[in-house]
Amino acid sequence: MHKSLLLLFISLSSLNFAVAKPQDSGAQSLRGDAKQKKPLTHAVYDDWQTVDKPKLSTHGRYAAWEVNPQQGDGMLRLRDASGRLMTLPRGHQLQFTDDERFAVALVKPTYAQTRQAKIKKKKKDDMPLDSLVVIRLNDFTTRMFPRVKSFDMARHNNKVVAFALGKDDKGKDKKKGKMDAATDMMVYFFADDDTLRLPHADSYAMANHGRRLAYVEKTDKHKCVMKVVDLDRRQTVAVNDTTAYLSRPSFSWQGDKMLFLASADTAKTGSKHCAIHEYKVGGKPRTLLPTDYSDGLDKGWGVTENSAPFYSRDGRQTFAGIQPYVNPDDTTKYDFETAEPNIWRYDADELPPMLKARMADNRKQTILCAVVGGRLVQLGRSMYDRVRLADRGNASYALSTDHTAGKLAEQWDFQGRVQLSLVDTRDGSRTPIADTQLENAIISPDGNHVAWFDLRQRQWLAWSRKDRQTRNLTARLKMAFHDEDDDHPMLAMPYDRAHFTTDSRQLLVADRYDVHLLSVDGKDSRCLTRGTGRRDSLQYRYVNLQRPDDIEGVNLKQPIWLQMFNYRDKTQGYATTDLRANLHVVDAGLHSYGALTTADSAPVCLYKKGDFAHPMDLYMRTDTTLRLSFINPQQQDYLWGTAELHRWKAFDGTPLDGLLYKPEGFDPNKKYPVMIYFYERRSENLYAYYSPAPSRSIINIPYFVSNGYVVFVPDIVYRPGHPGESAYNCIVSGAQSLTKLPWVDAAHMAIQGQSWGGYQVAYLVTRTNMFAAAGAGAPVSNMTSAYGGIRWESGMSRQFQYEQTQSRIGQDLWKGYDLYVENSPLFGIPKIQTPLLITHNNADGAVPYYQGIEMFMGMRRLGKPVWLIEYDKEAHNLRERKNAKDLSQRLSDFFDHYLKGAPMPDWMKPDTPYIINGKEIKRK
Repeated sequence: MHKSLLLLFISLSSLNFAVAKPQDSGAQSLRGDAKQKKPLTHAVYDDWQTVDKPKLSTHGRYAAWEVNPQQGDGMLRLRDASGRLMTLPRGHQLQFTDDERFAVALVKPTYAQTRQAKIKKKKKDDMPLDSLVVIRLNDFTTRMFPRVKSFDMARHNNKVVAFALGKDDKGKDKKKGKMDAATDMMVYFFADDDTLRLPHADSYAMANHGRRLAYVEKTDKHKCVMKVVDLDRRQTVAVNDTTAYLSRPSFSWQGDKMLFLASADTAKTGSKHCAIHEYKVGGKPRTLLPTDYSDGLDKGWGVTENSAPFYSRDGRQTFAGIQPYVNPDDTTKYDFETAEPNIWRYDADELPPMLKARMADNRKQTILCAVVGGRLVQLGRSMYDRVRLADRGNASYALSTDHTAGKLAEQWDFQGRVQLSLVDTRDGSRTPIADTQLENAIISPDGNHVAWFDLRQRQWLAWSRKDRQTRNLTARLKMAFHDEDDDHPMLAMPYDRAHFTTDSRQLLVADRYDVHLLSVDGKDSRCLTRGTGRRDSLQYRYVNLQRPDDIEGVNLKQPIWLQMFNYRDKTQGYATTDLRANLHVVDAGLHSYGALTTADSAPVCLYKKGDFAHPMDLYMRTDTTLRLSFINPQQQDYLWGTAELHRWKAFDGTPLDGLLYKPEGFDPNKKYPVMIYFYERRSENLYAYYSPAPSRSIINIPYFVSNGYVVFVPDIVYRPGHPGESAYNCIVSGAQSLTKLPWVDAAHMAIQGQSWGGYQVAYLVTRTNMFAAAGAGAPVSNMTSAYGGIRWESGMSRQFQYEQTQSRIGQDLWKGYDLYVENSPLFGIPKIQTPLLITHNNADGAVPYYQGIEMFMGMRRLGKPVWLIEYDKEAHNLRERKNAKDLSQRLSDFFDHYLKGAPMPDWMKPDTPYIINGKEIKRK
C-alpha cells in the first residue's frame, strides 16, 4: 500500500456499518401492536425521515439512496441485484463508477460533533469535515479518507477519484508550520488501491474520459501554477509560469485540451483583468486572448475572473463571458468620510433594491461571446439578452431571447414583448425571428429551427432558417394548448414546455391532457398518448430525464417517460410511450409519485411513492415492483388519519373540490373542531404525504389531525378584480357545506393561511364572523400601499403581481382604485369579531413587514383581539428550525384555546411579561 494511503486510511469500524444478507430487505414491520396509540407532539419532529437522492448504477445492478431525519444523523443504503444491503451511517452524495465496480460517497461528521463546534463558535474553516469512502461493490469492502472538502470523478472511464483535503486541526501545513495558501488533494486509483498526493491544490477539474486531471498549485497568496496530471503514467507537468491568479481549468469533452484564465492582478478588491489561455496535451500553452483585450467591446468591458471559458461539445468552438471591469476599492477614502447614497432613476432598467438583492449574482453575470481567430465575437446584446447555444455549442447558430427593450416595463408588465433572433456564432450577425409576447422559446439541436408559444395567438409556432418562414404548428389540431383554467388577469401560459427531438425535425408539446409530436414543417402530427388523456380525463406530462452526457433533444429511439394525473379522482402514476404511441403504464394508483430516476443502460427505474397515511418510500421497477425503503416505522405508534375528496358548489354555483382529513378512529357520532387551511388549489394533493414537522408558516396537517381536528383544504377559483370576494365565494361556501355534516362542530371552526393565504384570511374575517379564530401569516392588509412596495428578497416592484399575477386586480392603482380598496382587509377592520393571530417577520423578502403591522395596529386601535408574532431577522417562511419549533407550539396554543377550550397560554394574556426576541421583559 502507498505510504500516503497508510497515513490517511482509517478503519471504517467506527461507522458501525452493516451488510445485510440477500434475504434481508431492510424491511421493518409497519403493523401496530396492541399498545395504545398516542397523538403527535411537537417533540417528535426531529426523527421523522425522508428518502433522498436515489441513484442507479449504469446497468441497474446497484441502487443507492439516503435516509435522513429532519435533525440528526442520517444513513446511506446500498443494495445490489441479489438483495444484499449495505448501510453506511451519515453517508451522502454517492456516485457509481460507470463499470459498476466501485462507488464513492462522503460521510458527514456526527450531528453531535457539528453541534459542539457551533457551541464553541468555530469558524467555517475549522468546522468538522466529511470523510470520503470508496466502496468495492462486489463485496462491499471499503477504504476511508478523513478531512475531505470535495471530490470529483470523470464522467466516463472512472479509473480514479480525486478529492481535496481540508486543513489540519490548526489550519497549518504540518511540515512547514505555516498557514497554507491551499491544501493538498489526493487521487485514489481504484485498480491498485493506491494514491497520489498533489500538494497545494487550490482548484481542480477532471477530464471526462478520466485520463487527465488539471489543478492550480497555489504555494503562496499570489503564486499559482497550472499543472496537468497524466493519470495513466502518474506524471505531472507544469503548464505555465507562476502568476498571481489562475482560474479552475475547463477541459474539452474529448479531454485533449483545456482552457483557463490567468491574471497578474494582486488587488484584494475589484475585477481581475484576465487573459484566456489554451493548453493542448503534449504541446505548449498559447494565449487565445491577451489581458485587457478590448477590440469591438464597450469601454471598460473585458475578460475577468468570472468569464468561465469553455468549449463546444465537439471542441471546435470556444466561448467566454465578458463584463464591466470593477475598479479596486479606493484605500485613500474612509467609510466615515464617504457618502453612501442610493440613486433611484425613473428611466433606469432596474431599481437599486434589485441590484443589491442580486449583488453576488450581478458580479458574476456576463455576456456570452465566441472566441474566433484571436478575437471576441459578442453574441448577447446586454445582460438581459439570454443566448442559448444549440447542440451544446456544436451548431453554428444560437438563440437570442432579448428582454432589453421591455426591462423597465417588467415593473408592471410581466409578459412584455421579447425579441427573438438567430445569432451566428462565427461573426455575431443576427437574423430577426419575432418581436412579440411569448414563452418557452427554444432552438433545435441543429440550430436551424426555433419554436415558441405565442401568448396572443395561444399557439405553438416554429421558424425555419432555410426559408425564414414562421408556421403555426397547433392551430389545425382544434384543441387548446393554453391553460384554460388560468384565472390570472394575464395572457394564459402553455400547459407544458416544448422539446425538440434529437433530429431537430419534430417538437414534443402537450395540451391539457395528451402529448403530441409535431413536425416542424407543420405538415404532420401524432398523439403519443393516443387520445386516452382526453378520453379518460388523464393529464400526461413529459418527464425530462436527460443527463449532461446525452445528445440534446428527445430521443425517439428510447422510451418517453410520462407523469400521469387523473383529474377526476386525483390518482397519479408513471407511464412510457414511444414513436408508435405504444402507451404503457409503469405504476399508477391511489398514491403520490416522485423522484423518478432510470439506469443508463437497462430497463430499471427508481421512484418514490406514498399517500397521506404512508411515507414516500423508494421503489424499484424491473419486471416487477420492489419496495426498497421502509422509513418512519415509529408512525405506527401515533394516531394518524385519512384523506378524502369533498365536493360542493360555491355561492355562485361553481363546482369545487377540496381535501378533507379525518382523525384516525373517526366517530361520526362525535363533534369535531375544524381547521381550514387554503392557498389556491390543492385538491391535486389528495394522496400527498406530509411529515410531522415544525411549521415554517402554516399548520402541520398530520399534527392537527392526530390531535383530534378535522382539517379542510378547499380549492379557490378567482374572478379577476375581486380576489377577496372570490375567496369568500369558495372558502366560506365550503365551510358552510361542512356545517351540514352531523360530526362537524360548527361553532368551533378556524381558518389559517400564509402569504396569499394569509391575505385571504385577513379579508375573510372582515366578511364573516362564522369562525372562532383565524391565523394570518404574512398577510397583505392594504393593497393601496402594498402595490407600491418592494419584494426585498428579489428587489422587484410589487406592481406586476397586482396587475397581472397572483393578486389578480388586473389594473393599476389609479384606474382600479376602488378595487384596491374593496380588496384591502384594512378598511374592513371595524367589522371584525374573530380573534386573529398574525405572524410576520421583520426580514420578510416577499410581503412587506409593515403590511402585518398595519393590520395589527388597526385592530389594536379598535380594541379587536389580535396578536402579532414576529421573529427577528427571519424570512417570509421561517428558516431557523428553532423558530419553526416555537411557532408550531404557539399555533397549537392559539387554536387549542379557541377551538378546544384549552387554557389561554401565558404569552397571550395581558398581565404576563412581554416577550422580546424570545426573552421575557417584565413591566408594571
